[in-house]
Amino acid sequence: MGYIIIAIFIVVVILSYIEDYLGKYKLPLYLLIGFTLILLAGLREVGIDPDSQNYEISFLRYYDSSAQERVEYSYTFISMLLNVITDDVHILFLFYAFWGLTLKFVAFRKYSAQWFLPLVVYLAYYYELHEVTQIRTGILSGCLLLAIKPIAEGKRKIALCILLIGSIFHISGLMLLPLAFLSNKPMSTKEKIIWASLIPISYIIYFAGANLIVNTNLPYIGDKLALYQKGVEKGLISVSVNVFSPLQMFSVMLYYYLLFFHDTLIRFNRYFVVMMKILTLGLFCFAAFAILPVMAQRVCYLFSIVNVVLYTNICYTIKQRWIGITIVSLVSLIILNYGLGYINFPFLWKIG
Repeated sequence: MGYIIIAIFIVVVILSYIEDYLGKYKLPLYLLIGFTLILLAGLREVGIDPDSQNYEISFLRYYDSSAQERVEYSYTFISMLLNVITDDVHILFLFYAFWGLTLKFVAFRKYSAQWFLPLVVYLAYYYELHEVTQIRTGILSGCLLLAIKPIAEGKRKIALCILLIGSIFHISGLMLLPLAFLSNKPMSTKEKIIWASLIPISYIIYFAGANLIVNTNLPYIGDKLALYQKGVEKGLISVSVNVFSPLQMFSVMLYYYLLFFHDTLIRFNRYFVVMMKILTLGLFCFAAFAILPVMAQRVCYLFSIVNVVLYTNICYTIKQRWIGITIVSLVSLIILNYGLGYINFPFLWKIG
């Protein structure tokens, strides 16, 4: 599977250079890539990623109370319906892959004038993470992307509805609801400093060792967090957070690069400010909540889905278009090194 992803990645990079010459073939090629990725994720071998075996068990034993504790009610309901057709878990993978990819491919067209460059960034990391590994989050992250437009336009009710729909597929979507109240107005110098300071503040919190996770009496949510934490403590869930990992430091560097070009990029991406605020909160949570690794990773990786569009915007910071595409492709190639790790594919090279 890893070799197929690399091959598609190379093809999409080439298409991003020549898309101005593709004319009427852009849409068919775009849809063909999407269809191929759905099949690749949906028909993948069970066990190639960290979660598929657990998903298969939960799918086959959807009626078991222990299986229901690990997933949302929607997963149990979908499993019950699909089990009527077949007991092959790949039908479930195809269901989640179809909706996760469809939502994202629609969103990419809304937020980028370029057809294939966002796919380069997406294939590098988030495809492996969301459509192959965290399949429930795959649909939720697609809903988050679609909610950005109404959030930016002040249509909070629509944004909240979209995010609530996403929460049906993964309960962590409830953490996204406050995002509906973010402003998309261009940042002043003072606001840039305030948002930029959240990253170093998160590291101060990390070094202080403060536990920001408080006990919650909310039904289901508190139980889910407690279940995750117990799994980590007992060694059933092996999760650790390295807040100084090369990938995290690279992400922080790119964040400040994008923020530096705020005044330029708002002219090319009308939703740039909202996306940057969401990214800031994701990076903040990674270090600030590192004491609870599962939550830190889940929140950061979910919020950072906006990177697919934001990293594509890097090309607008370079006057020569081909140089911009090359830089975005190289950035994506570095990240691909980590994305392929989710499907047990050996590193292209070791960094740090």
